[in-house]
Amino acid sequence: MRSSRIEWPTVGVAAAIAGGFGSVLVWHDRMPIAATLVALAVLGGWYNSLQHEVIHGHPTPWPRLNSALAIVPLGLVVPFADYRDIHVAHHREPELTDPARDPESFYVSAEKWGRSSAPRRAMFHIMSTLAGRLVLGPVVFAARHWRYGLRQSDIRKAAGRVVGHVAGVIAVLLVVRASGLPIWIYVAGVSWGGGALSLLRSFAEHRNVDQGTRSAVVRSGRFFSLLYLNNNLHHTHHAQPWVPWFELPAAHSALDGDRAAAAGAGLYRGYREVIRRYLVVPFDRPAEVADAPMVSLTLANGLTGGVEPTA
Repeated sequence: MRSSRIEWPTVGVAAAIAGGFGSVLVWHDRMPIAATLVALAVLGGWYNSLQHEVIHGHPTPWPRLNSALAIVPLGLVVPFADYRDIHVAHHREPELTDPARDPESFYVSAEKWGRSSAPRRAMFHIMSTLAGRLVLGPVVFAARHWRYGLRQSDIRKAAGRVVGHVAGVIAVLLVVRASGLPIWIYVAGVSWGGGALSLLRSFAEHRNVDQGTRSAVVRSGRFFSLLYLNNNLHHTHHAQPWVPWFELPAAHSALDGDRAAAAGAGLYRGYREVIRRYLVVPFDRPAEVADAPMVSLTLANGLTGGVEPTA
């Protein structure tokens, strides 16, 4: 649903992101490399959150202006148009997490598991841990979106998107090079670090359950709430996807979103809990594949109180 007003908090976020990138490019030579990488990762993850907000029709009534705030490929690897199409399809899908229908699902069908080689199954296991998702996930995420874009039936449209994205990437890298910031630092910080931060958020977002919501909730403090623009309140975001990020907490309370998530996909006390429980431990094990319609391999979840989900 398109915004009918100018949502100034979101405009402020866009301005802060632009100012942050500009500041890093100007003053990077006065910053330790580690600080530069962290700053770029946070800005990259924040920009991904802004792109998500724009996809949902924010922050102005004018779509072209909204797109202008998020179309520059600062993250380099994923064309904005492909991300938009995949995410819109994700929200339109009533059977969230179904790998045959939900384009954002990381579940693996029993059929795919059955025909996978041992090394590929091992990769599925690795990707089912948070460490695997954070380290390898940015590459897997990018490959998935490129495959989706190149499979479009409209060849001219797909080619146009590729050309536009490549041109944008070249422009970004030229600006980075002109600033004197080594390109490898930018890529490692924004593309890898920023992508990993976004994947930390999405790791626990959805779970296939027979009853209740399939969208989880991760309670978080001010830093992650702002970084993710309250998308950690994912049950409420899916229930009311038109609500702007700064109004999500109130909407979440009105919907009693914590209780709904705890009864369904799961309620976490924070990202520290997600990290503690699933950094190196797979969320789900691919057991009894023949009897299951799908195998949960990478969608982590847990219920507040330490209740472990069953396989």
